[in-house]
Amino acid sequence: MARISDINSVIVPAESPVFSAHTYTEIYGGTAGCTIVMNGITVQIAPSTNLTIRVRSASGGTGCYLLGENMDVYHGGEGYS
Repeated sequence: MARISDINSVIVPAESPVFSAHTYTEIYGGTAGCTIVMNGITVQIAPSTNLTIRVRSASGGTGCYLLGENMDVYHGGEGYS
């Protein structure tokens, strides 16, 4: 399901994503920022910064948050491509 008016439906800690239930399209740096391995690449996210990108895999990232949408079960999976 696409974001409506740039509003996300879910937010989860970056260190515990739920890819079976959500699609993530944004990383928020929280109050302290973080280092996260996202889509196989190590990225540093500054505090209070948003990075808009399709997140297909994530590890680490303590202190940051993943923002996105619930899966679109009607279309069978990843919400939108």
